[in-house]
Amino acid sequence: MRKSRYTEEQITSAIKASERGVKVKEICEELGISEATFYSWKKKYAGLSSEEGRKIKDLEERLHYVQREMQTLMSDKEMLQSVLKNFFTTNDKRQAVNYLQDTFEIGTRRSCRLLDISRSVYHYPYNLENQ
Repeated sequence: MRKSRYTEEQITSAIKASERGVKVKEICEELGISEATFYSWKKKYAGLSSEEGRKIKDLEERLHYVQREMQTLMSDKEMLQSVLKNFFTTNDKRQAVNYLQDTFEIGTRRSCRLLDISRSVYHYPYNLENQ
């Protein structure tokens, strides 16, 4: 998220000044912003103290960070599943499911989803002689 040139204190003081009766045009000229910017600030920060505004900005930054991390993890999972799909046999995947269940104590549903194998294929009886 792009960092604003204006602090929370400047934004909240500008909003409070307009509430006290100072003309919006004067406030905008003083800060060097457009009226549209002022009204978007007012929409976002009206009724908040500078501390609350700072908390909101901090939470927004954290949310963007978590969303980026989530996107990265989703793409990593997709890449790993494509490797599993193309380079491992079904029997290898069954063994991997068993390993995940034993090591991390997770259920069949989750371990099969992680390894991109359907539960019906996992549970399907396979012939050990044809390997």
